Amino acid sequence: MGDKNNMTIKEVQYLIKHIELGTLKEVSEKTTLERKENTQRLILKLIEEFGELAENIRKDSRYTGENIRGTIEEELFDIFYYIIAIANDYKIDLEEIFYIKDCVNREKYKRKFSLNEAREEYIRKVNTEKNKTK
Repeated sequence: MGDKNNMTIKEVQYLIKHIELGTLKEVSEKTTLERKENTQRLILKLIEEFGELAENIRKDSRYTGENIRGTIEEELFDIFYYIIAIANDYKIDLEEIFYIKDCVNREKYKRKFSLNEAREEYIRKVNTEKNKTK
C-alpha cells in the first residue's frame, strides 16, 4: 500500500473487504445466498446513512477537528464505506469501472476533458505545491 494519506480505490476496497471479513486472512467465497443476504444488510445500512446525512446537512453539522460523530463528514464516510462493501461483494473493481463509466459520461455530458487529463492536472498542481514548500 502507498502513502497512508493517498490511498487508491483498490487499497480502500482491500481494507474494507478485510474489515467486513473481520480478518486479514483470505477466506472462502460467499455463496450466492450469503452474498445476497449481506448485500441486503449493506443496502439497508446505506439507506440509513443517507437519512443521517440528510439530517446533518439540514443541521449543517460539520467536523471541526474535535468530534466527527454526528457530522456530514462522518455520514459521507459511512456511505462511501457501504458502497465499497457492496462493490466488494460483487467483485467490482471500482477503479476500472470509474474509467469505463467516465467514457460514457464524458460523451453524454459533452465534457471536454477525460478523467486521465484531470488526474494529470491534479498531479501537476500537487507537485507544484510541494515544490513551493521546499
